[in-house]
Amino acid sequence: MTAAQAVTLYATMQEIPPDHRGGYTLGRDELIVEDVDYDHALAGASQRVPEGWRIIALRVERERVATD
Repeated sequence: MTAAQAVTLYATMQEIPPDHRGGYTLGRDELIVEDVDYDHALAGASQRVPEGWRIIALRVERERVATD
């Protein structure tokens, strides 16, 4: 039996402001994606970001899982 690492990626998203002047209240939300590795989790999160939003922060948790 070998050990692999499962990844849980927490991606904080925020609405993209309409211009650079500021003073806006922007929506913010978090995506949680579990996958086999960081690259797959990031790709999955990126595909789920709605149009007009962007990822502003990432946090990763890794967990060892047994594989046969």
